[in-house]
Amino acid sequence: MILLLSFDVQRRGGIERLSLQVQHSLQRQGRRVVLVTPRPLTEVPTIGRLLGRIRFVLALAWYLPQASQVLCMHALLLRPLGWLQSLRPRQQRLHCWIHGIEVWGSALSAVQGDLLRCEQLIASSRFTRDRVLEQNGAWPPIRVVHPMADLIDPFQQPLAHPEGLRLLTVARMDPREQYKGHDLILQALRELQIRGCLNQTLQWRVVGAGDDRQRLESIAHDWSLSPWVHFLGNLPDPALEEELRTCSLMVMPSTYAVRTDGQACGEGFGIVYLEAAQAGRASIAGQRGGQSDLIEDGTNGWLIEPCPAALADRLEWCMTHPKQLSQMGANAHRRAVLEFSASSFDQALQRAFNTALTA
Repeated sequence: MILLLSFDVQRRGGIERLSLQVQHSLQRQGRRVVLVTPRPLTEVPTIGRLLGRIRFVLALAWYLPQASQVLCMHALLLRPLGWLQSLRPRQQRLHCWIHGIEVWGSALSAVQGDLLRCEQLIASSRFTRDRVLEQNGAWPPIRVVHPMADLIDPFQQPLAHPEGLRLLTVARMDPREQYKGHDLILQALRELQIRGCLNQTLQWRVVGAGDDRQRLESIAHDWSLSPWVHFLGNLPDPALEEELRTCSLMVMPSTYAVRTDGQACGEGFGIVYLEAAQAGRASIAGQRGGQSDLIEDGTNGWLIEPCPAALADRLEWCMTHPKQLSQMGANAHRRAVLEFSASSFDQALQRAFNTALTA
């Protein structure tokens, strides 16, 4: 039996979606999987979280002695296993999935001891793996398993590109996550406006919510960009799929950086880039980050320096080269189908577990 530990999968965030995909993939391989999460037990936040965590630890104590392997979907979930170390069978294999910012920069030191007790780490991207291996430590083997995306059927024929340039960004607007690039896109649109080439048919459609939305809307208004910018809020999956299928281009120029205080930012992989590729759309992304595993600069998208002029130049090119942009989208779709499909995910995950068992 494989014991799978994740955050509350009812939240349906990126890690939560990936956790369910891992569970289903392992089950397709004929493995018995038990998923345990610290789901709140009441609607009262403080009490609900506390009771949920108590139940989580009790469930761990029950299932841990029965499991031949344990897979933690986040490094922070390794800590309770340390409390229950005496319950683990000697031959039990411990794996942990590492994503990005939780193991970049100074954040790594908080979980390093727990990670070093694992038999294997699974990284969402080569970029994340390499950032960990740059740090001193007797690291266990790190195998890369790229996440999959199941919002869009990649085998459905992509739609023709719309008239004009329809940009799409899908990301939270959180003051703590300004690295996603919303400000950079606004600055690039303003640069195009100053150049006199902000086409009337251009649209920037922004999916997501967060406390930073009002500030971004104010900037768009103050810079007279409101006619080109549309904030859509959070969307249900069918509406999000429609936005992906009818856009021209995914634009999320996330910046990778390690600040002076040691805190890091950036994309560990960036599922939204894969979703766009499955819809037959190229992406503009930052030069460094996990997205570089998927996006080949100049082939199925662009990896740019995080500066307004570079983004404005690329957007201006896209406005004047619609046929080439459509071909880039076709390239993105082809690579998504060939290298980042559900079957590729199953095979990579199976190899990771078989390798660990062999070792």
